[in-house]
This record gives sequence, C-alpha cells and structure tokens, in this order.
Amino acid sequence: MVVTCAAIWRQGRLLLARRADSGLWELPGGKQRPGEDLAACLAREISEELGVAVQVLERVGLVRERANGRRLDLHCFACRLLEGHPTALEHLELRWVLPSEMAGLDLCPADRQLAGLLAGQAPAA
Repeated sequence: MVVTCAAIWRQGRLLLARRADSGLWELPGGKQRPGEDLAACLAREISEELGVAVQVLERVGLVRERANGRRLDLHCFACRLLEGHPTALEHLELRWVLPSEMAGLDLCPADRQLAGLLAGQAPAA
C-alpha cells in the first residue's frame, strides 16, 4: 500500500491530525489511487481531509514497514498552504505542534518514525 503525508509548517510548528478511528496522531494524507502520481494523491487527500489547497514540494522522508501483514510505503512531502485554513473534515481535531512536542503525542507508528527526521527540518519561524 502506498500512502502520502504532508509536512505543513506554520511559524515553526507542524500540522498534525488526530484519526477518528484510532485516536492516534498523524501527518495528514492518504492512500494513492491506481494511476495517480504521489503529488496528485497528496493534494487530493489534503483537499478532502482539510479543505485547503497545497503546493506539494520535495519529498522529505520515506518509511517502509509491514503493518497487519501488508507492506506500507509512506512518502512524506513538504507542502505549502496555498489558500484557506485547515479544518478537521475527517479527523477528530488538528493541532500545530513544535517538533519537540511530537515525542509526547500518541503518533501512528510510521509517523513516529518520521518525527525525528522532521524535527531536524523545521524551517525558521
């Protein structure tokens, strides 16, 4: 399974979303559809989940793992908000967090692997 997620920064804080099914925190994004490229997948998922448009920039991380007997490839891209304010349309809530706060949150396993990498990439506030 191929999944994309967005690293969206604002004033040195990263946007996280709390999943409705598990209550775990994650970087927003979702599953790739057949024939869809990764950037289009991520832009679509962010629009569906957060109600905003983003510019998908460079890939900043890749996590490969097995989950529930299935292979998961999680591609994380830096994204820039183009318009609007993110709204939790499919999640319980959204939160802007400092990289140092991520360790204290109950993150999805693949997102936990990205947390350390992203902490080192935080743009200047």
